[in-house]
Amino acid sequence: MQRTLLIALFAALTAAPLWAKNDAVKEFQRAYNEQPNSWQRIDLIKGLDPKDKQQLDILTDFVLARGEWFYREAAIDVLAGVTDPDITKRLERMSKKEIVGEAVCLAFGKSGDKAHTEFLVEKLDHKKWKVKRAAAIALGQIPSKEGVEALISAWENEDMFMVWVHILESLERITRERDLGDTPEKWRGWWDAVKSTWEVPTGDVNEDEIGGGEVNKTKVRGTNLNYRSRGKGLPLLVLPEYGYEKDYLETYLRELEETNRILYMALPGANDFTDPPLKPEVGGLPYYPIDRIVEAFEGLHEQLVKDGKIEDKPFALMAHGMTCWIAMKFAEKHPRLVRKMILISPVSGNKAWGDGRDRTETEGNKRGDIEMEHYAQSQLIEQNGKPRYEAADERESRALQRKGHTLKFYDHRDLEIGRILGPIVEKTVETPRGMGRSVGFEAFRPMGGVLIPEFSLFKLNRTRTATLIFYGPHSLRTSADDCAAIRKHYGTAGVVTFKNSSRMPFIEENEEFVEKVHKFLGGKRTRKKRKKR
Repeated sequence: MQRTLLIALFAALTAAPLWAKNDAVKEFQRAYNEQPNSWQRIDLIKGLDPKDKQQLDILTDFVLARGEWFYREAAIDVLAGVTDPDITKRLERMSKKEIVGEAVCLAFGKSGDKAHTEFLVEKLDHKKWKVKRAAAIALGQIPSKEGVEALISAWENEDMFMVWVHILESLERITRERDLGDTPEKWRGWWDAVKSTWEVPTGDVNEDEIGGGEVNKTKVRGTNLNYRSRGKGLPLLVLPEYGYEKDYLETYLRELEETNRILYMALPGANDFTDPPLKPEVGGLPYYPIDRIVEAFEGLHEQLVKDGKIEDKPFALMAHGMTCWIAMKFAEKHPRLVRKMILISPVSGNKAWGDGRDRTETEGNKRGDIEMEHYAQSQLIEQNGKPRYEAADERESRALQRKGHTLKFYDHRDLEIGRILGPIVEKTVETPRGMGRSVGFEAFRPMGGVLIPEFSLFKLNRTRTATLIFYGPHSLRTSADDCAAIRKHYGTAGVVTFKNSSRMPFIEENEEFVEKVHKFLGGKRTRKKRKKR
């Protein structure tokens, strides 16, 4: 069926005269809409031939302009394979448009062809910030001395965090220099001193060495902990969303390091609980042990103080999504160790989590989005005769994970969504010996196979912890009412609504997010105010 559709599509495209471009687009769209699954649509996109002008137009005018990020990414993969200089020149001319220019930069970076360096350097001065961001990311993928010079020069004239943070990360990736700082002046001083003799490092990149700071691995109270420490000032313990790597927070919280020593914590996986190991429960899988993590973090504070890494003062806590349960429990059990708490897109417990799951399934059915509906159904635990949805194969399992990740964002076209998802999908994690392996959607989570435990904030003892709650109204998984209930529980809490966000306000509305956090946590800032986007 798939091959027949592709043949029919190509026949329609190649048979149509040049003036019938719209008809070709309609034919592609018809074949595209007949496919209910995203991976089938991605196959259609990857089957397009950019050597054919009409098919190239479909890639740029239809897929890149209108598609969700994973369809746009498929088009980028196609464009990354372009070697014909005439097509390359055409793509360069088309890159004046923001939506195309961003994708062309990323395609050229993915190609690994250093011949694109000059073009990418020029795009660092584009009028649109997303194109500049893409050019900075792409130059990090094709390391060169010219790229280092260009990135530093661009940063010297760039105040927008959403651009310069990617300039900084590309510089760190190319040079593998640690701890040169997060200002262009420091990087310029280093570069002027070494550029006459400096050569691009070769060999595989050690990801732990990218990003600077101290990468720490330790065992505390029978639990293995892994975290990066970066910044200066009062300690801020940051917990990523359940099932996510900490990388996305390391990128988008960098401005907070000006006033806080941030401990970017990787959530312990099932294998990290060693003394004693976790015990299998329902379906051969263990429950995620919130209480053990809380005790490990209390022990970590004690160890850091003993080692002189932090002063004997309480943490500020920042947690994202379901991981807010760990912060809530920590604040209840060890209130003396919590100075202030920030909860990003929180849910108060299993009931609120289930309500969000139900809203997602209902909305998927309403939209006719079968993957959205199945994603929500895959999160069920079989109950009341309603079975959990199981993906038919690996492609569907990844599609459901991709859909769940996409729903964390308001703008589903944003290519940064895929960059964040990448490390999650690529990491392989084994579950503890004898516990089997989770299936379907869960099989690709970096946590390993664990079950969500029972939890309710409202069963915990009340504390007067100063708390700030961040809420995005475009999220189906969180609700204004639940955030208000969390605020009421703490008494001293406030709720900030980000109008253009789903569950990632620190990415979607970073400037306002950083401003609110700085005001809440305190600390004197020295960096000049950023440009408005």
